[in-house]
Amino acid sequence: MIKEDELSIKIMESKIVFGKKINERVIDFINMGKSRNDSLFMELCFCILTANTSAEMGIRTQRTIMNGFIDYPEEKLRDELKAAKYRFYNKRASYIVDARPVRKNIKKLIAGMDHFSLREYLVNNIKGVGYKEASHFLRNIGIFDFAILDKHILKLMKDYGYTDNIKLATRKDYLEKERVFNSIASVYGLEPGILDLYLWQIATGKILK
Repeated sequence: MIKEDELSIKIMESKIVFGKKINERVIDFINMGKSRNDSLFMELCFCILTANTSAEMGIRTQRTIMNGFIDYPEEKLRDELKAAKYRFYNKRASYIVDARPVRKNIKKLIAGMDHFSLREYLVNNIKGVGYKEASHFLRNIGIFDFAILDKHILKLMKDYGYTDNIKLATRKDYLEKERVFNSIASVYGLEPGILDLYLWQIATGKILK
């Protein structure tokens, strides 16, 4: 209970100091969700890039590649990722090229499914996209039903006694921890994807995407 009270204080402090910035970021995400197919696809590519690496690395690489996610042959995309000092240039170039068929219909796809079915579709049909990456993408296009359970969020949950471990070896692991996270979000009256922004700020001192 003491730890939960400590977290409550930290969330309240974060709301006071960073609430305006986080609200601005939320509006950015909602506006991204109104974008055209190409922009939505490039955001999906960004989320593919962030798997097992940092958000900062993903952002830097995204700014370097831009429309290359759509246009570059796989070999050139791989070379550009490598030149940008991105770690997993071979696999991620392959994943992005494999994902391209979804680009022309991604807006229709997003509009045509409920959010949970949409996440399952992304996980099951886009190489390199697991629950974390799918949740990240959906949050970044203004769908706040899901948190992004990365190492920072999981460590925070463990530190404050909400989970015994940070293991995410299986779908079951992810969904069990997600249920715990959603119960925390419910206590604070926040959508999971928005509480995620506050907790990430608490854990890292940063507000990114």
